[in-house]
Amino acid sequence: MKTSTKAVLLSGLVYPGIGQLVYHAYRRAVVLILLFSIAAYLYIEEVMSKYQPLVDKVKSGEIALDAQALTQEIAKNPIILDPLLVSSLTYTLLICWVVGIVDAYRIGIKKDADASF
Repeated sequence: MKTSTKAVLLSGLVYPGIGQLVYHAYRRAVVLILLFSIAAYLYIEEVMSKYQPLVDKVKSGEIALDAQALTQEIAKNPIILDPLLVSSLTYTLLICWVVGIVDAYRIGIKKDADASF
């Protein structure tokens, strides 16, 4: 398997920026890894902060742990995520992932061409 294919698979399936690490493009790798990690953290934090009261009610026994009871509780007290924040974070995650894949492929093709000469 070509190293460009390995780098693309690493960036696409494991984590954005890992393919850049394979080719020693450390600045690009760090930028992608940091951007993706921060966006993922903020996304998870937003979701967890909104659902934590429901989790606390289940832990305390106020609400039974079954689908019907949870559905009724969510219907009474809807959980609303900030749509602008969630969409911005989602786009950031997707862009990081696509840029990581495309950049790893581009670097890999260049490295493979240089290695064949």
